[in-house]
Amino acid sequence: MQKIENKFIYFILILLVFIIWFSIYISLFKKWVDRSSYVELIEWEAYVNDIFLVKNQKHKLTLNDVVKTTKEDSLAIIEWWDWSVTRLWWNTSIQVNELYVSNNKEKLNISFELMNWKTWSNVVSFVPEDSYFKQTFADTEAAVRWTVFNVDLEKDYLYVVDHKVDLTKSTWETIEVEEKKPISLSNFTFIQLEEFIKNIRDNAFDELNRKFDIELINKLKLELQSKINNLIALSNTKVDNLSIEDKKELYNELLSSYQELNFVWSEDDSQLFDLKLSIKEKLLNIAPENEKQAIVESFIYDLKDSIGTKSYDSLEWILTVINSNSQYVNIKEQVLPYLEKINLWDSLKESLLNNINLLKSTFWSKDTTVIEKLSEVEDAAKTVIWDKINTLINN
Repeated sequence: MQKIENKFIYFILILLVFIIWFSIYISLFKKWVDRSSYVELIEWEAYVNDIFLVKNQKHKLTLNDVVKTTKEDSLAIIEWWDWSVTRLWWNTSIQVNELYVSNNKEKLNISFELMNWKTWSNVVSFVPEDSYFKQTFADTEAAVRWTVFNVDLEKDYLYVVDHKVDLTKSTWETIEVEEKKPISLSNFTFIQLEEFIKNIRDNAFDELNRKFDIELINKLKLELQSKINNLIALSNTKVDNLSIEDKKELYNELLSSYQELNFVWSEDDSQLFDLKLSIKEKLLNIAPENEKQAIVESFIYDLKDSIGTKSYDSLEWILTVINSNSQYVNIKEQVLPYLEKINLWDSLKESLLNNINLLKSTFWSKDTTVIEKLSEVEDAAKTVIWDKINTLINN
């Protein structure tokens, strides 16, 4: 009897040692991530199901949870596990329908239903092809990628602040809603922007969320600075001799890093812009075939940002990537209309002329020879830029 007891004790001790060792192994070598989503009460009063939320304390969300804000000026923020956020204004309620994330975030599925009043969501800028972020309301579904948008059921509108939303009714009628084109949810008709801004939009809610978005991005930027050297090293990783398994692991790491970078960079930081392009190009090189189209399409949106950051070298880089992967995009139907929409030609021309005029004014009274040369450069530069762009997009 005594031997049996001793064996049992030994077994328990060995099991405990194994559990401790395995936990250490996972934490050190497997890079497990927190795949939970949380809601935090910022002001006044909110509930998750029947649980009263404590201000400034995060509450973990689970499937089918109902989050509700009550008193006037109440505000709650949901931090989804992929860095996306959704904010709930007072007297708003939502139900969580999907909360799936695979390890290293290579597949992300979030969906929730807005049951009452209004939300503002800021969604990560790029997610894999099989991933999605969806918000439903009544008989309508909004599917989004790399988007900032808000929905107001009381005033019957969806407004896209940045990029676009694909809006689908239960009849399977789908319409693409572009930024700064508010749409009525009841009849799928667009609202005049001037009328929307003047008489419909909740300006207080809009300004509050813009403020919170800026604070969020600045906070994440600070956290990112400690990782910047690792990200640069990651962007320079050689991939030619990697095994299939190693490429898959690197792809997941690149994807996670890219999403974090893309979410926090701003138009005043060309260094971060170039770093995110570098990581995304590496991502494209080793991506599974079914992921490549979504990645190449996301390069189209970078055209606008290259102008915003004045990263004109990046413009050629982006167009070259798109052109080299033209089997995944329709240049004529996707790229050219987008270039026209963002007035790429006028933006380039304006920037070019501004820089040349600045040089002219600097040397105006000093050296007429320089002025003559600059005028020649002005004409030549226009020709070179237009020829280079036209060659790339018409190849």
